[in-house]
Amino acid sequence: MLGLIRYTVELCPEVKGQLTLNGKPVANQLIQRGLTLEDEEIDEAYTDELGFYSFPAKSIKSRKPGSIFYESMIRVVIVTHFESHQHTLWFGFQHGLKTPIELQKRLINLNADLSAEEIKHQIIDSEAPSGEHNISSICRWDI
Repeated sequence: MLGLIRYTVELCPEVKGQLTLNGKPVANQLIQRGLTLEDEEIDEAYTDELGFYSFPAKSIKSRKPGSIFYESMIRVVIVTHFESHQHTLWFGFQHGLKTPIELQKRLINLNADLSAEEIKHQIIDSEAPSGEHNISSICRWDI
């Protein structure tokens, strides 16, 4: 039976945020999300008049997690291009079939100011304290 079961792999939970420049909303700005597990999937959203945007949760069905040699590693990239510069709202990797709660908390509050410098965030997984996630982003969180 090994390999016949199809597992649900959560590529990315729901994403919501606001895009600003020096605290002022940026309207009609294209945001792109790239999700890579087996293949890359790209989707897009535009900010509304107040700079808000969102992406729905995204999952796939796969037989590969049933293999003892398979390790699920998902690359999640969310970017925007503004005034000929790429701004990274999120760049990171996650392991497993489900997005850890600490990453979910940040992706549902992906508020970014285009004037912010991109930094690396080290996020400790509260469900697995030995687990760390390194995320590059212009976003800041008070979580």
